Amino acid sequence: MADDFFLMVHDDVPGRSRLSDRILGLGLAGALLGELAILGAIGIDDGSVKLTGHALPPDPLAADVYGDLMDEQPRPVRDWLNYLAQQAPERVAKRLESENLVYFKAPRVRLPGIAGRWTPTDITTAGWPAIDVKLKVHNGHADVHHLMLFGLTRATGLNHPSLWEVRELLQDPAVLQQTLAPLRSSPPLLELLAQTEAAVGSAVTSQRIT
Repeated sequence: MADDFFLMVHDDVPGRSRLSDRILGLGLAGALLGELAILGAIGIDDGSVKLTGHALPPDPLAADVYGDLMDEQPRPVRDWLNYLAQQAPERVAKRLESENLVYFKAPRVRLPGIAGRWTPTDITTAGWPAIDVKLKVHNGHADVHHLMLFGLTRATGLNHPSLWEVRELLQDPAVLQQTLAPLRSSPPLLELLAQTEAAVGSAVTSQRIT
């Protein structure tokens, strides 16, 4: 989920992010926690993340995040979103790099304030997650994975050109609630989306003040 969200956020060709670093981090943090929730490795009780005692996730990054949670839990969802957001972009990019889906492109000229960029190795592969979400949601065939990505799009304010056909669903709260209704069978996922959106709102307000 975090891999797909990373690719959705970044431009297919140059790899430029459509979100600020802070908002990207929060969205990816929500996706990483969502991966664990879908696996049944974590639950959310009284607004706090709690381990369920299930087996360690097989994916190395998911296992690392699970280890982070194990060291200090239970803690509020918002705390974990803010904590994981700090390194989530780099950690997810490294996982994508290990799958040969992105590579790090250093700037041609090394100047202060000019950083390198994680760039897709194939624009078709990089562009597919957003198209897949659009098709599944538009046709009413979205599963939990697609609905979470769709919900994270709403939570972070991601404006992706491939989602234009379903953008109206993001803008109407009643229609959005109906679209995400299948997630009601997994309350932790709905809570993650709500907490991610709240964290993004706080971050945006903070950026405006500063």
